[in-house]
Amino acid sequence: MKGTLSKLMDKDLDICNHYAFKPLVYVVSFFHAIVQDRRKYGKIGWNVSYDFNESDFRISFHLLNLYLTKAYVNKDEVIPWNSLTYLIGEAMYGGRVTDDFDRRALVTYLDEYMGDFLFDKNREFFFAKVEDINYPLPK
Repeated sequence: MKGTLSKLMDKDLDICNHYAFKPLVYVVSFFHAIVQDRRKYGKIGWNVSYDFNESDFRISFHLLNLYLTKAYVNKDEVIPWNSLTYLIGEAMYGGRVTDDFDRRALVTYLDEYMGDFLFDKNREFFFAKVEDINYPLPK
């Protein structure tokens, strides 16, 4: 995750004015790290070894920018979750996945990390919450 985020410059993060852009860039980088990390575990991680790389993240980053800039310009209050999760999960990353079970795992990860629940004011989202350790979504 550190390697992916370190390649982004401040100007990259400032190209979109939508409130959800920076948090979603973080979410996609987290997702990217997860799908890459699973490869370390061989057949336990993925049934087939996939070469997820920086281009998958970059294209997903540009999709976030495109869709959220459009939502910001049109003053849409609703984030196009279905389009974003389909394009990122099924097309960008899922385009490499050949095994049905692997595709199911990949899409499940994305469904767990992307949705309106990220910005719910009444219940804060945590990537992990164990005893005294809280791992929330950065603002």
